[in-house]
Amino acid sequence: MKTMLMLKLGPLILIVNLFFSISAIAESKYDEKTKDIIKGELRKFIFSESTEILPNPFILDANGNMVEIGYDEDILIINFWATWCAPCKKEMPSLNSLAQNLKYEDIQIITIASGRNSKEAIDGFFDDNNLVNLKKYRDPKGKIAVKYGVTALPTTVLINPTGIEIGRIIGDIDWDTADVRLFFKKLLETK
Repeated sequence: MKTMLMLKLGPLILIVNLFFSISAIAESKYDEKTKDIIKGELRKFIFSESTEILPNPFILDANGNMVEIGYDEDILIINFWATWCAPCKKEMPSLNSLAQNLKYEDIQIITIASGRNSKEAIDGFFDDNNLVNLKKYRDPKGKIAVKYGVTALPTTVLINPTGIEIGRIIGDIDWDTADVRLFFKKLLETK
C-alpha cells in the first residue's frame, strides 16, 4: 500500500521540487543582491517578476510642456503622489533628502502628481517644504499611473536602465535612512 502511494505521489513531489527550484533560479539579480539587507520599512518593497519594458512616461513638466522621460543609463525612481494625499506629503521631504544624498549617483528621482492636482498646489507644496532636489511632473488624467499599474498613492516604482521594473513600494516610507541608502548602493552595484 505504501509503495503504491509513493509511486502515485512521486511525480507530484518531483513537480513541486522542480517548481520551487525554478522559482529560486528565476530570482532577479536585484533581489539576490539586496535580499540580505531588506529590513524595516524596506520590507514593503515588492520585487517585480516582469521582464516587460515599461513605456517611457509622457508627462507634463513644471511649465506645462509635454515631455518624455527616458531611462538612459540611470535607475529611474518614479514617485506617484497627489497633493491631497497625506501619506504622499508625509514622505516627500525624506524623498527630497534621498535625492540630495544620491545626486552624484546614476539614479534619477522624479515625482509625478497623478490625477487632478493643480500646478499651483504642487508648486506651493514644493515651495513650502523646500523640495529643491526633486523633479516635479504632472499626469492630470492618470494615464501613466494606469500604464504602470499604480493602484494606490503613494507608489514608488524603480526601473532599471533598460526600462524593466525592478520593483515598487506601495505606501509611504522614510527614504532618509542608512538602510535605504545601502539598498540603492546595492542596486547600483547590480545595474
